[in-house]
Amino acid sequence: MENWVTEFAGWLVAVDLAVIVALLIFTHLKPWVIFSASTVFLYLSNILSLDDAIKGYTNPSLLVLMLLFLVAVPLEKTTLMRRMSSAVINGSTRKSILRLSLFSGFFSAFINNTAVVSAMLGPLKRQRSAPVSKLLLPLSYASILGGTLTLIGTSTNLIVNGFVEQAGYDSLGFFDFTMVGLPVFAGCLLVLVLMAPKVLPEQDLEEEKSSQDYFLERRLAAGSPLIGRSVQDNGLRQLERIFLVEVIRDHHIMAPVNPQEVLCEGDVLVFTGDLSAIELLDGFQGLMPLQEFDLAVRENLVEVIVSPSAGLVGRTIKEVDFRSRFDAAVVAVRRGDQRLQGGLGNLALQAGDALVLAVGDDFNRRRDISADFILVGGVESNRILSGIREWSVFLGFTIAVVLGATGVLPLIKGLLIYLGMLLISGIMTADEVKFRFPFQLLVVIGGALGVSQAMFQTGLADHIGSWAGYGLSDLSPLGALIGVYLLTWLFTELVTNNAAAAIMFPLAMAISGQWGDNYMPFVMAVAFGASASFVSPYGYQTNLMVYTAGNYRMSDYFKLGMPVFVVYSVIAVTMIHVLFG
Repeated sequence: MENWVTEFAGWLVAVDLAVIVALLIFTHLKPWVIFSASTVFLYLSNILSLDDAIKGYTNPSLLVLMLLFLVAVPLEKTTLMRRMSSAVINGSTRKSILRLSLFSGFFSAFINNTAVVSAMLGPLKRQRSAPVSKLLLPLSYASILGGTLTLIGTSTNLIVNGFVEQAGYDSLGFFDFTMVGLPVFAGCLLVLVLMAPKVLPEQDLEEEKSSQDYFLERRLAAGSPLIGRSVQDNGLRQLERIFLVEVIRDHHIMAPVNPQEVLCEGDVLVFTGDLSAIELLDGFQGLMPLQEFDLAVRENLVEVIVSPSAGLVGRTIKEVDFRSRFDAAVVAVRRGDQRLQGGLGNLALQAGDALVLAVGDDFNRRRDISADFILVGGVESNRILSGIREWSVFLGFTIAVVLGATGVLPLIKGLLIYLGMLLISGIMTADEVKFRFPFQLLVVIGGALGVSQAMFQTGLADHIGSWAGYGLSDLSPLGALIGVYLLTWLFTELVTNNAAAAIMFPLAMAISGQWGDNYMPFVMAVAFGASASFVSPYGYQTNLMVYTAGNYRMSDYFKLGMPVFVVYSVIAVTMIHVLFG
């Protein structure tokens, strides 16, 4: 009877895992909702006790990851990376890519790579020494590669370490990833330097300017002197740096716009062009934004990227109701190299869309901000740290990491002390801790740890190992290792890196048991496979951040990303096999 109950519980966990994968791939539900529902299901079905369900949320590696996210907040407000990113761009494009990749890779080994790319994005877009389109994708790839060098370089490594600890093994060392990561970084760096200048689009200054065109609109209000006059008579055809592309009247789109078209009350005029020219539209009486906001708010603009896990994806701007939800109004939208049409309000948002928002004072305190958007610039620029405060932030972080890496002081204790000093000194506020706390990531990883534990407790992991042993009986351990690596990579491109690691770790551990107790090759295969996101903009946040800013096409990711992926994979699997096999 007891065996039957255990086997039935195993099937329930298998169904739970299958539902998680299906929901992540085929729906827009937020991952934290999916994994929290999984935890509740496992608890209510008595597969996990309350203590077991809670244990995942107190995993030491998970707590270290939460602390790293918090202490990165003041690092984002420093100017060092901004200044240095401008300094490394000089000379030939290849030399600039080399220096930029080395610089961003080094910082990404210790600081959240999203923060590194965010800090460097603005200066790179403003420089004129090299085409920005040749730099931004190498910046993203180098930051991903740099994250694989250390235990804390990427959230994926910490998540995998959390699974290792939960399985009852010793924690991975700070530099256990380095001997694999360094050759991978060197090989991929060579690909970036040799191929990026050739395969990425080249834009001269004029083309680069046009690539920054935004999609914005205005409505013709009652009483406007523009009503009853043609587009040409109103001077809307001769605007500098901004162009009238559509007129929408009673849901009918007129494009291209006839210069002799007479404007009517309620017409929506859709423009494309340089956002810095938006003040030109303010000179036309009665040409009003669709979402009302006062001038003081309009002057506080912030650019954000829509996150792939955002609840906004697939919904129109009108449906989202930005004003009440975010204390913000959408001023303009940009989507890679695509020309948008049909009006701003009816535009269905996609992951990677760049939005320019006019934000109110409460914008930065809304909890959904970090979940729905990747902040590119604005809002916090008036709180930049400089001088001794800036250097103290870097010094304190460096001391905490060095003490943790050398084993003098556990990393979690060092980060707690450092966070306390930031709060006491006023460099960081309690409100920032509250509103930047990565609650959703905590729920996702804690829930994933619960699923993993349930797989081992019910014997499902053993069954998977037996099935895998039968299916992989004709393969060598190296063949199985390659299979685990490629499957992890595929999940990364489909459901993002963290979810891929959560799904694949228990499967990899079950498969590793077919060849004895040496689990490390398969652990490393999951870690490096989950960071191998190079062939699309959607698998990794930094790829999305540069998608629109660099005016890239999907094909650009494939042309540069596929050679990087191949070199990354060959070196990573070879080094894992040599060092741990």
